Amino acid sequence: MRNILSFLMTFFIVATISCAEAVTITVDDDIEGANYKSIQDAVDNATNGDTVLVYPGNYTENVYVNKELTITSLSENPVDTIIHAANSEDNVFNIIADNVTISGFGISGAGTDQYGDDKAGIYFEGVNNSVIKNNNFSSNGYGISLLDSYNNTLTDNSAYMSTIGGIFLWNSSKNKVDNNLINAIKHQGIFIYTFSNNNEISNNTVNYSRSGIDLVYCENNTIVNNTISNTFSGILLIESNCSSLINNVVKLNDWSGIDLEYSAENTLYNNTASFNNNNGIYLVESSDNRLDHNNASNNMGYGININNSSRNNILTGNIANSNGKENIHVVDPENNTINGSANSPAQELPFRGFVLAIIAITTIALIFRKRGYK
Repeated sequence: MRNILSFLMTFFIVATISCAEAVTITVDDDIEGANYKSIQDAVDNATNGDTVLVYPGNYTENVYVNKELTITSLSENPVDTIIHAANSEDNVFNIIADNVTISGFGISGAGTDQYGDDKAGIYFEGVNNSVIKNNNFSSNGYGISLLDSYNNTLTDNSAYMSTIGGIFLWNSSKNKVDNNLINAIKHQGIFIYTFSNNNEISNNTVNYSRSGIDLVYCENNTIVNNTISNTFSGILLIESNCSSLINNVVKLNDWSGIDLEYSAENTLYNNTASFNNNNGIYLVESSDNRLDHNNASNNMGYGININNSSRNNILTGNIANSNGKENIHVVDPENNTINGSANSPAQELPFRGFVLAIIAITTIALIFRKRGYK
């Protein structure tokens, strides 16, 4: 009987908790009517499912989140709701719970800790199914950093003046990084690193950074509709396989627009790699890749450069015109296949035909002149 009563009591408590309605907790550093003056106090007193609503103001604190919460600014305007790190040796937001949303803040001031590790505006560790959206990151080590985190969405954020990177994924898979603006980053704009697989990197813009989008030791990622300019390298894959690069625009970069090194079985489709200071598309020791219908024109070096030890690559329908060196350069042509690319004789015929017509007309005119016709 005692066991039955204990079970019923436990069931009642659990049912009561599960039926409790989520509440909205307000934070304002200036108004007495709000529930709390600091975001951390609101988080500490919230329960799973609650919303922490932050009024415009300047908040100096580091926020540790270990509950399933929505933390959002009232205005949804990152310009007027600013969170600056109280301790620059820690992340501004440190998240360890699933199902967290952070939205509408200006986030700054995360630097380097005593061990030399760079800190982030928002840091996820072991976090799933969470959302970072519409935030403005400035003067952090990283804007957003994910470790061992899955199925998260990072969208509509901007990152400026980061010491290391704009967005960093390490051993983090099945995430969506969409429509972010990254500018003036000292190192990587978007860095996908070591066992970070099956991520979608789409519709992002990276300008004036050391590099645009880097994939290192990763597989099965989709890089689509991104625009990268004025970096050292636009899109770089190192020992990264089975990924798709589609509809990206990479231009005005100091090295190559798209660079594959030691990478295999990737697909490059309908990308534009133009006005780069070296190659449009560059493969080195990269095999079994497909390059279809890309435009690699007006680069200072080669349009498409398939370099040493790159074998079994198939190039189909690419356009490569007006490059400083060869339009399409293949070191090992016997072990790579080029189908219908712009520097093939078939696609050069219209121009050749025009030149031949001019030569023929000039020749006929000279003959007529010699015969006394005017």
